[in-house]
Amino acid sequence: MSKQTGPILLATDLSARGDRALDRALQLAKERGTQLIVLHVMESHGGTARLTTPVWRRQSADHKALAERELAEDLAASGVSTEVVVVSGDPLVRILETADAYGCSLIVTGTARDETLGRLLLGNTVEKLARQARQPVLVVKNRPRRPYRDVLVATDFSAGSRQALRAALYLVPEADLTLFHAYDVPFQGKNVPDEAVTRNFYKAAEQNSREFLAETPELAERARPKVVLECGQPETVLSEYSFNHRSDLVVTGTHGRTGILRTAIGSVAERLLESLPSDVLIVRLAAGE
Repeated sequence: MSKQTGPILLATDLSARGDRALDRALQLAKERGTQLIVLHVMESHGGTARLTTPVWRRQSADHKALAERELAEDLAASGVSTEVVVVSGDPLVRILETADAYGCSLIVTGTARDETLGRLLLGNTVEKLARQARQPVLVVKNRPRRPYRDVLVATDFSAGSRQALRAALYLVPEADLTLFHAYDVPFQGKNVPDEAVTRNFYKAAEQNSREFLAETPELAERARPKVVLECGQPETVLSEYSFNHRSDLVVTGTHGRTGILRTAIGSVAERLLESLPSDVLIVRLAAGE
């Protein structure tokens, strides 16, 4: 993504918490000088879907017209070129179709918790988007009080994490970047590795980080990112570091040489999205890398 590149797609369920994703998408579109496509997918109103449908939609005879009106009012004073798309069908299919049809460079969505059901309404769709979308997927959790400034890029120094780093450089070129790598020290049975063993794994990670930075030419034109190497399970130490350092955004790839970033699309995807206090940008490894 670069300035004046493809439009940004916002996928919204029209929930109150979805306003956070709307505000962030507008801010990014304004920064990037690009159009914002706002998509709402109307699902079936049977079964549990009805429980998660806002009352104003259930009581309206024409959901499509009402959704279009609500979105148009939200966007009227944005100062950004926008287009509203309201369609029926499977949310995942429609989001992917719309993103490709408009040539979008980024998909933005949010998470909304339904207190009755006690689950993330968009959890499954977000996970599937991360698996299938060609575009990076930005999951907005927090109110956008400012542009992204402190960005944490999870890396295992693979091609997949290099794509994640490049996506961060394009999306937030002015932000302060921190490369975060979690390395694992294997245990011998119940014995705890001694300090020398741990130090060797740290030095190996340090060497990998130098090679990774040297082989990423996009970094030559900006300040060198801070590099943080932590021993432990990625999802645990990543969440702790993000919380303690108040990161605005965590960027992660979906494939890595060690599977260290597999958490972005694996069985713990929803737990990772919940545990990270920041917004999350998920970048799928493109074909050919």
